[in-house]
Amino acid sequence: MVIWIIGMSASGKTTIGKKIYERLKYSKEKWIFLDGDVFRNILGEDLGHTLEDRKKNAYRISRLCEYLNLQNINVIASVLSIFHDNQKYNKENIPDYKEIFLDVKFDKLLRRDNKKLYKKALDGEIKNVVGVDIKFIPPFSPDLIIDNNFENPDYQKIAQKIIDNLNIKIDNSYIYTEKNLLNFPNTYQYSKYQGKDFFELYKKNRKTNLDFLKIRLEKLNNKGNNNFKLNNNNNYNNDKELNLKEYLIYLYNSNNNELKNQKKTIEILIKRFEVSKKLFTIYDLKNIKKLSSKFDELIIYPLFSLVLQKYYSNVSNQQKLVILNTILKVNDIISSIASDLIFGEEVYYSIEAINGELKIMGEYI
Repeated sequence: MVIWIIGMSASGKTTIGKKIYERLKYSKEKWIFLDGDVFRNILGEDLGHTLEDRKKNAYRISRLCEYLNLQNINVIASVLSIFHDNQKYNKENIPDYKEIFLDVKFDKLLRRDNKKLYKKALDGEIKNVVGVDIKFIPPFSPDLIIDNNFENPDYQKIAQKIIDNLNIKIDNSYIYTEKNLLNFPNTYQYSKYQGKDFFELYKKNRKTNLDFLKIRLEKLNNKGNNNFKLNNNNNYNNDKELNLKEYLIYLYNSNNNELKNQKKTIEILIKRFEVSKKLFTIYDLKNIKKLSSKFDELIIYPLFSLVLQKYYSNVSNQQKLVILNTILKVNDIISSIASDLIFGEEVYYSIEAINGELKIMGEYI
């Protein structure tokens, strides 16, 4: 299948295309996301933005989609697509071609114009801008028209609407990391058991994120940023407050006896996490209740996972399953935010956390 998402600049086509890809990338079928602007860049920016060059680029994208489709690789293409003969070519030559049109009024596009593309064109600073000096004519017969004129559109819902409308089955996806879990926490309630296939999807999810993070770590190493280990400074509390990052570093570097001495605090933190599915930067020392609303210090999540993995080896067999359950949820968060992990220590400890989890899971599957 080729999902051809048509929309003018600032219509939301790239964001929606990425959301659809995030929803489908862990399914059994192969999916890739293709952005028209990125495609230009990949080929070396050899084409301009005249009508003639735009048409050449459109047919390049079409022929690539046609080729990938023949290899049983599904494509989500976010493109401007102003040529009806090109759309006709797609319908005639690409099996299971689906055309989506994002209908957005020009005044709304102007308000969303973060690139200032329309403003520059209207001010005469640039030329060949579709919607200003190149007329945009909507596609004649799209499979689906999406009204995206709303303020603060819910792109997750729009992506799901497109998937549902096209009858794309995604029962085989690892559902727990389809969205950023810090922004959209999972409840994990009434989860349907999906059998052996589910565990294969889980392993595929983790391996995909591991590969991604290893590539990112290698790039950081090549830049000379290779000292990622966090040292223990024992400065995690001040009689009233618990700095979670420093506390987790302390636990991570502690021996088993020190870890056992922190049993009460660790298990309260587990309970706090299970309620909110978040970890906060500061807690009160007495009751371990959050004193800060900040939950996006990302290094905390792999550190918490690693501390729990260490704690896992020091508890009874019955309690091991409880701890493992929490480790899986924490690592689901890590997997859901993998692309947001940009600092060396975040990437380094996330790789360690996922590897450790897979080792533990090897005892069960």
